[in-house]
Amino acid sequence: MNLLSPLDRDFSVKGLRLHVLDWGGEGRTPLLLLHGFTGHAHAWDTLSIALQPHFHVYAMDQRGHGDSDPAEVYSPIASFDDIGGVIDQLGLSSLVVVGLSMGGRNAIYFTSKRPEVVQKLVIVDIGPEISKRAAAAPAGPPEPATWDSIEQAAQHLYRGNPYPGIHYYRWVAASSLRQNADGDREIFRATVVVALAAEGVPTTSTQIQRIVARRSSISVSGLLALRSASEDPPARRRTEAPTMLQCASFY
Repeated sequence: MNLLSPLDRDFSVKGLRLHVLDWGGEGRTPLLLLHGFTGHAHAWDTLSIALQPHFHVYAMDQRGHGDSDPAEVYSPIASFDDIGGVIDQLGLSSLVVVGLSMGGRNAIYFTSKRPEVVQKLVIVDIGPEISKRAAAAPAGPPEPATWDSIEQAAQHLYRGNPYPGIHYYRWVAASSLRQNADGDREIFRATVVVALAAEGVPTTSTQIQRIVARRSSISVSGLLALRSASEDPPARRRTEAPTMLQCASFY
């Protein structure tokens, strides 16, 4: 059965509650979507609907993002237990994994440790190395810690890149923010920032990205990397593994 809205499912892995969106598709090849550093499971909503006729789609809120619990440690090693725990509790023995940015790093590490589970791997906008451009602070005005409204957040995103349109950013803001008791709305990313600050680590955008890059450093061959036009080319050529899902673009 295809769903216009997903089922919310929660799993406990080593005491951490992890939230997964289940888009249905019983009997089809399972496909797990892993979002980026500032994302969450709902960032995949439109793609999930498009993939429904072909896969049983799951989108996971990784630790400290979306509706999953925050954690004290953020790294591919820690995420390995999270991803494996969710997959095992879903009863999946073979699946396709798609990872964007941070999710791609986590997917690479997971696949390197449990290759028998991953039949196809798709990595979007990241590789084993992180380019100088990717490690730089993002363009556009700085983001405040809280927002007065969803419209304020949407307009901020729109000013940074008007191409997708304001309606798209309203959907992004509505699915990416949670309302605090005092009425402010705080971005999901704050859970990662708080965790890093607790370790005594500076938390500017540039410093956070460099920390993530350093903690995520791994080496994998046979990787199909999907990069946007703004990304620097990889330092070395990689051989495309024959079993990997062929995909030109998700945009």
